[in-house]
Amino acid sequence: MTAGPKRGRPGTPGGPGGPGLLALRRSLAALVCALSLALAGTLLLAPPAGAAARPPAPDSSPWYGTWGTAPAPAAPDGISQEGLEDRTVRMVVHTSVGGDELRLRLSNAYGTGPLDIGRATVARSRPGSPGAVEPGSVRRVTFGGAAGTTVAAGAGTLTDPVGFDVPADADLVVSLYLPRATGPATWHWLAQQTSYVSEPGDHAAEEGAAAFTRTETSWFFLTGVDVRGPGLRGTVVALGDSQTDGVGSTPDGSARWTDALARRLAADPATRGTGVLNKGIGGNRVLRDGTETDRPQRGTSAVGRLERDVLRQSGVRTAVLYEGINDLQLEPRASAQEVLDGLRGMARRLHERGIRVVVATLTPFEGSPLWSPEAERGRAEVNAALRASTEFDAVVDFDAAVRDPADPSRVRPEYDAGDHIHLNDAGYRALAAAVPTDALTGEPAGQPTGEPAGQPTGELVPGPERRLS
Repeated sequence: MTAGPKRGRPGTPGGPGGPGLLALRRSLAALVCALSLALAGTLLLAPPAGAAARPPAPDSSPWYGTWGTAPAPAAPDGISQEGLEDRTVRMVVHTSVGGDELRLRLSNAYGTGPLDIGRATVARSRPGSPGAVEPGSVRRVTFGGAAGTTVAAGAGTLTDPVGFDVPADADLVVSLYLPRATGPATWHWLAQQTSYVSEPGDHAAEEGAAAFTRTETSWFFLTGVDVRGPGLRGTVVALGDSQTDGVGSTPDGSARWTDALARRLAADPATRGTGVLNKGIGGNRVLRDGTETDRPQRGTSAVGRLERDVLRQSGVRTAVLYEGINDLQLEPRASAQEVLDGLRGMARRLHERGIRVVVATLTPFEGSPLWSPEAERGRAEVNAALRASTEFDAVVDFDAAVRDPADPSRVRPEYDAGDHIHLNDAGYRALAAAVPTDALTGEPAGQPTGEPAGQPTGELVPGPERRLS
């Protein structure tokens, strides 16, 4: 029998490590490497048409609030109770500070079922064209890299960061496509701003307004816009009722006292870069929820929503507490002492988190349908106690800023919006002018014992679904 060929040893011409086979392996490896580089270059140069831009690379710089509103339960009837299905809602929001990146806060806090968001976009508003956006400014907003997300009932979410040139003191347009029935909507009912609801379909990326045939004066599911960029230094949150909400100001005019305050802060080099968030809700009270009345849209009490609406906001340095008149005038009425205890309790909680607390006196309202001598005595008692208080870092005397010198239980006629309790644009500017800007800076009187001011809590980590309430 003839023996077969012998296998070579490693290193010999016929072995596994011989020069012929080694040369072949080197050639194959070079070919694979070249193909990989060519493929990578092709992907980088030619992304798929219509693909969303990748989220910006991780950035350690802090976020600050540029716009915010407070969510509340749906009303007993109307669009908030009916909800939306296969519609796009387009909402205009007014920034306080600018930046080069943004992210959106969305809430299903009062929903009865999951909220499906099919698409979200942000753009700059087109002046003079209601409901339309500036050509070329639309940017897709994603959720953990996905175009849409589902938010569980009682929860909220943050979008991915979006590279976007955010102007200060300007209107942004946020559009949400809601493909499936939302059920009762988490909303903000008194926006003083026109929103637009489309005909059926996804119209979030459209620049024109032709599809948006219905208008509302509320915001739906959107509760905040955060920004980051150079020159930002902190966030002020105003927690209040309808006067903070801007009732009586010019619709679509961004004429709330918080808007006027933001402009004052931007004009002063010492405070420029400070964002202002408006967390007022019409009819809100310090101690009682709106669900205890026939108007649940008055929202959770200030005490109950302090964590969500102030402590969980981005970059908060100072809170302004301006609330209590509804506790004194709405049944069941609270005493002045109960209102003061509620305000002082909130101040303690804020100080524990290193947040400075400014409190405002209550403005006059004689002539309003709900005014009574009893409520007036309560207002005077609350104001006297606040002016003498040492539990707050500063007291802003809004009462003195707008009361009629000839009749101090009434608003000055030139500031009266007409119902003798809410203010017009000039009245809200007077409130903003009464705030000493140095009261919004510095360290809080209390010693922080919890999370430092401006450090977001865990629910602010971006992702497809995050609980905010």
